[in-house]
Amino acid sequence: MSVPRRLRLPVALVALALAGWVVSAVAMGDMASMASFLWLWVAMSAAMMLPAVVPAVSLAERVGRSGTAFVGGYFAVWAMTGVAAFEATRVLMSAGRWLAAGAITAAAVYQLSPLKDACLRRCRSPLGLLLRRGALGAGLEHGVLCLGCCWALMLALLALGAGSLLWMAAVAAAIFVEKVTSLGPRASAPLAVGLLGAAVWVAL
Repeated sequence: MSVPRRLRLPVALVALALAGWVVSAVAMGDMASMASFLWLWVAMSAAMMLPAVVPAVSLAERVGRSGTAFVGGYFAVWAMTGVAAFEATRVLMSAGRWLAAGAITAAAVYQLSPLKDACLRRCRSPLGLLLRRGALGAGLEHGVLCLGCCWALMLALLALGAGSLLWMAAVAAAIFVEKVTSLGPRASAPLAVGLLGAAVWVAL
């Protein structure tokens, strides 16, 4: 049975996300070198971010933009953050639990900030940027907005343990709820409370 044309890219993104989970599970055993961490980071980004970008990709194709180019621009932003994530992980792993708890607390505070709210609103409603820009440019801008939404949650993941599928799944679920579901605009405060609880747990 063939997949309808309009569903091919969304199905491919979900398949890539599933592959990202499998690769992440395998790659988590070796994060010592930058190369191995970057490989893990790309897999984690695919697993956690691609499901949440499916609605934006579908919208891009409905307004006549290339969904593939849009995804390429979007994912390039996340791939390029891998070096910063590697350095953050090194610092967090060597500094002890208090810095990790501080990073998670900072992520909780950011959840309630005006910048987070502005990025989330634009990330949830990408029609304007799709009409202003071509597919690749729109994908890049959407990726930057998504980074503005999610960098603190990803920092919390690194502080809680980049080698944990459980924490990875929890953060991926939070990102999906915020960006895709009707609960998204109201999810920031409960997530902030949850992050504060996690910070206390790490500190104790």
